[in-house]
Amino acid sequence: MNNKRVSVIMPAYNESKYIEKSLKMYKSQDCSSLEIIVVDNSTDDGKTFKIAKKYADKIISFPYPIGLSNARNEGAKAATGEIFIFSDADSYVEQGGIKKILQITDENTVGTLSGRGDNGNIRGKIFFRFKNLIHWLRIYQGVGGGVLFCHRKVYFNAGGFDSKKEPAELFNFVKNAKNSGAKYKVLFNCYATTSLRRYEEKGYFNVILSWIKWRICSFLAKENKVFINYFNLKDK
Repeated sequence: MNNKRVSVIMPAYNESKYIEKSLKMYKSQDCSSLEIIVVDNSTDDGKTFKIAKKYADKIISFPYPIGLSNARNEGAKAATGEIFIFSDADSYVEQGGIKKILQITDENTVGTLSGRGDNGNIRGKIFFRFKNLIHWLRIYQGVGGGVLFCHRKVYFNAGGFDSKKEPAELFNFVKNAKNSGAKYKVLFNCYATTSLRRYEEKGYFNVILSWIKWRICSFLAKENKVFINYFNLKDK
């Protein structure tokens, strides 16, 4: 089982401050058949690209931003693994995590890991305790700690990521995967670590409040209004 080839697919947009640690952590995993694919669509004068080049097995470059969904899809096109791990550039799986992912992933699996912040911030710890709890209770079936994994068959059966659903594209992907027959799993004995920068910038309470509003509005097909207000997007 552990001989399955794994593809880590990492979109990167101006991530020179964070991507090196993430790539190092994946590179040091005990997995003999691992490939790391970075989809770089940065505008930082090659800073992200230069770091990615030191660690990635494949780099797909775009001279302009293409969005998270499109970047993940481009990475998946180039991936040769049976198991896909979609990781944010500021996130990574703890040591031994890939082995644990392999142990629970079959042809019908889509899942995530418990999340935690990248520093000892007490607010961040409380925040992720809450976030992990709602995953455990199955109130929310999405992504913890910026990492999603699935079998390649699940990815293609679900039709990949929909850029029109951003920034809820991960939740939408899980929903489509489940609709196509996949089973959603969460690794509670393993963590994905992610940067707290966005939560600290927006405010933890504001993030949670936005999730609650979005979940309510999603039943009314008005979730886009929540994201437009929260992420300062233009209503197109």
